[in-house]
Amino acid sequence: MKFQPLVLALGAFLALGGLNAHADTVAQWDYNKGSTKQSFSMNGASFTTLGGVTTTFVSQTGSSDPASGQALNTANYGAQGTGNMTRGVQYGVDTTAYENLVLSFDQRNSATASAWTTLLYTIDGENWTQATTFKMATDSTFVKGLSFDFSSIVGVANNADFAFQLVSMFAPGTSSYLATGSSSNYGSAGTIRYDMVTLSGTEIIAAAVPEPETYALMLAGLGAMALVLRRRQPQA
Repeated sequence: MKFQPLVLALGAFLALGGLNAHADTVAQWDYNKGSTKQSFSMNGASFTTLGGVTTTFVSQTGSSDPASGQALNTANYGAQGTGNMTRGVQYGVDTTAYENLVLSFDQRNSATASAWTTLLYTIDGENWTQATTFKMATDSTFVKGLSFDFSSIVGVANNADFAFQLVSMFAPGTSSYLATGSSSNYGSAGTIRYDMVTLSGTEIIAAAVPEPETYALMLAGLGAMALVLRRRQPQA
């Protein structure tokens, strides 16, 4: 076959870049063991509460967890008009060797809990930036698959100091909390449950360096293509 060298060369070239990127779980908390320790992590992870928030483990019925187990229940939030974006939970995830990071989680609020939660993140372990906000439109049921894509934020990928927080916040433009339940008043005894807190990403893979034999094969294929094209040129 006249095009065999070219086919082989192109095949070798495609093989060099043919490693398909796919999302891996970098860290996850499913809480099924009744512990705040991560259920899985690639490089290491941590958890802590913020502002005096307390935790217990309760039913995860209604969450996206395919296994039977528990969810994290958080309580002891701020009194009305106090503690904006200071009370909640914090997750640290070492993202070394991973990029295109995406956070997903399930959340369930009681009727008197703050309807608004904000997501904060840090890339240096000290300075925090607001990424987005989430408003819970219903109470007493899990809202599944809440998410935020960090892939476009410089410094999140390949970072041992990356961490994020989920904290209760005042209703935007006000100085007070809004209750999740439409007919309820906010109360500090309101609770927020979390489950399946997951950070996913793709592994950073260094580009393969072709062997000399591969270069030779590619050049041979290109030479064969040039020869075929030359032979097909119309004669003057």
